[in-house]
Amino acid sequence: MAQASSSSGPLYPVNGFDVAALTGATVVIPAVSLGNVPQLTADLLVASLGLRRVAFLGRGDTVAPFAGRGEDGVVTGGLELYGNDGKVFVLMQRAPTLKSKKDAHIELIASLVKTYRVGLALVLASLDAANQDDAQLLTPHQAVLPPGAATNPVLERLAHLPALKLTLETTPPHHAPHPSLSSLARPRAASTVYPPFLPGAGLTRRVLGALADTAVPSGAVTAWVVEGDNRGDAHALAGVALQILGVETEIVEPASWAGLFGPGQGWSGGSSMDAEIYG
Repeated sequence: MAQASSSSGPLYPVNGFDVAALTGATVVIPAVSLGNVPQLTADLLVASLGLRRVAFLGRGDTVAPFAGRGEDGVVTGGLELYGNDGKVFVLMQRAPTLKSKKDAHIELIASLVKTYRVGLALVLASLDAANQDDAQLLTPHQAVLPPGAATNPVLERLAHLPALKLTLETTPPHHAPHPSLSSLARPRAASTVYPPFLPGAGLTRRVLGALADTAVPSGAVTAWVVEGDNRGDAHALAGVALQILGVETEIVEPASWAGLFGPGQGWSGGSSMDAEIYG
């Protein structure tokens, strides 16, 4: 098992990793959200970019207790940082955030980018497709950028995606009249608050708010999804993320995905005997 070094910051490096490598680097932060699509995307990014674990983030007390066996035989934890000799790092969260530790978890992520002078934080999030409007059906991936975002090549590429725009009913649902032509034509107000409402995205909104307070350039790419077999969603989001990062590489699935939804071949044509359960 890799030995973790002591640290004066939130990271506990392993295998001699020098935290100075984070200075000016891009850290991809997959938010735990609908369908775990960002976590699946992180799997693909780690495998495709040949990243390895370089550090533990925190002491694991902000997420549910978790331990597993990695593909290289090492013991994995609930919150780890992956990287290599390049300038792209991926934060891997394998366990849900504890409800009683949400504030500490958000602070931990903000401390990561601030303490080590990270150059940019790119958040990945999945949104509940039930909240899409007709136009968004044609734009599965959208950008969330803070007002007056700093000039940065990654953020410039992110800005090429359509900006996420959610509309909110001006009348609360429980006060709404019986549906009629007049109610269907009721004016809708576009949200201009940052971070915006993000349906199904877990703590993403709070993460973006905390990142904005650090003054480290940040933004998010979102994907509209429904829960099910979300491998396709993860592949699509990984492709968009790599394009935003300016990295050209083939997307590779990790070996662990062979049993993502159970072993075997299902009658539905999915890659497992239970594929029909997941769509």
